[in-house]
Amino acid sequence: MVNKTESKGLTSDETMTAILSYLGILVLIPLFAIDAKKRNDFIKYHLQQGLNLFILEIIIWVIGFILTLITLGIFGYIMYLIWLAVVILSIIAIIKAMNKEKWEFPLLGKIKMVKL
Repeated sequence: MVNKTESKGLTSDETMTAILSYLGILVLIPLFAIDAKKRNDFIKYHLQQGLNLFILEIIIWVIGFILTLITLGIFGYIMYLIWLAVVILSIIAIIKAMNKEKWEFPLLGKIKMVKL
């Protein structure tokens, strides 16, 4: 689902904050550096999506690590493909954020793992 926002109302800092939200652990920078009162809807939306993606990355890493230990690496390739899909989702989300659009992740987009 794509939702084009008012591009004239967004600053380059807000766009950069949205991009940082999809770069793994770097989502913590805008989460802690920007006061909650100063976050607009665009920033909140991308922070929420970025946090969901980051939590998913951690879950994938833990499950992959455990399965790789148990099965001596057989599931490592499958987990690599899943991780690759997450990277592709991140790239798409970064492009959408650069275009000042809100893009909801398939399946993961409706979930609010962390309340902002």
